[in-house]
Amino acid sequence: MPARPNAEELEEFLTRAVAQVVVREELERLLRSGERRLRVKQGFDPTTKNLHIGHAVGLRKLKKLAEWGHEIVLIVGDWTTQIGDPTDRDLARPTKSRDEVMENARTYLDQFHLIVPRTGTRTVLQDEWFGRFGLRDVIELTSRFTVQQMLAREEFRKRQTAGTPIPIKDLLYPLLQAYDSIAIQAEVEFGGTDQLFNILAGRELQEMLGQPPQQMMLVHLLEGLDGEKMSKSKPATAVWLTDAPNEMFGKVMAIKDESMPHWFEWATEMPMTEVSATLDALARGELHKRDAKERLARRIVTELHSEAAAEDAAAAFRRQFTDREAPAEVPERTLSRDGEAAIGIVDLLVRIGLASSKSDARRKVEQRGVRVDSVVADGSTTVPTSGTQLIQVGPRNFRRIRWS
Repeated sequence: MPARPNAEELEEFLTRAVAQVVVREELERLLRSGERRLRVKQGFDPTTKNLHIGHAVGLRKLKKLAEWGHEIVLIVGDWTTQIGDPTDRDLARPTKSRDEVMENARTYLDQFHLIVPRTGTRTVLQDEWFGRFGLRDVIELTSRFTVQQMLAREEFRKRQTAGTPIPIKDLLYPLLQAYDSIAIQAEVEFGGTDQLFNILAGRELQEMLGQPPQQMMLVHLLEGLDGEKMSKSKPATAVWLTDAPNEMFGKVMAIKDESMPHWFEWATEMPMTEVSATLDALARGELHKRDAKERLARRIVTELHSEAAAEDAAAAFRRQFTDREAPAEVPERTLSRDGEAAIGIVDLLVRIGLASSKSDARRKVEQRGVRVDSVVADGSTTVPTSGTQLIQVGPRNFRRIRWS
């Protein structure tokens, strides 16, 4: 029998990084009672070779359920990938060949288990059921839904308004994902918030075909380095599960300041008491943003690699961005704080002569060429008017700021 989580464990499971649960009362009852082993589903389309840390948000939920003794079914979408998920897109995705999809799928299998234990987990390809599908099966499946239901999706409405073509294959995508739940008789399905329509379709199809409707848990979508949703289609802004420790550490140090609360809560297994204490100290100004990011980067590298790898990565980062790049003698400026607790990075660059104008300063910041104490700045970055800071623009221009 599955383990019965205590009230505190269950509450964190149902709320941490969670946007929506359908139906929460029923899922909570099933997990609390431990009356039977649940079959839990999550699917991934191998559109690229690797998974990113945003995928880990849901995978950690599956890990916890596996620890409690429930059955985890990871579905590799070898058929849905050939169609292309229209979710959150106002243009059709290019079709991928089966050979390309299967090559990508091979790399997914090991990456799943960087987080989800192999014990109690089953990984399946959609080909196990769609490989036997004939035209009669397709007609039967499509008869269960209407065109109006499909066109109610926001991305399809956008295409209609813009006059952009909607390939019929795109309308099939949610039906195939829904049928996955039928094929494995899923009792719970996990996905990101962008999968709401597809997972609801699975519930509806199960009810139509006489199966109990699956419960749903939608997790939040983690931001990438650009502050937008992390995506496999934007590889330059993603932190990959396969990144080497030094690369992973450096990328985390480059996230936007405003993304830190989500990253601490959603992208780590740090106890929530520690997360709250860290974010409170950051908000009160007792913890410097650079130090908070280093704490976050260490935690992430430790969880996905090891504590020793995190320590080495932190030391390498300091050598690269503090010791090696900064010249032996850095020009210093002493500035008056003028009664202000902080100054915006754009104004500061102009004031210390590292930008000729505010527009020049904004351009340099937008190009991610400005660092404050080794941390990449963005347009919202402010610098406290206390202590000292090392400001860097490009590879060679430095100023050490002191405040009086």
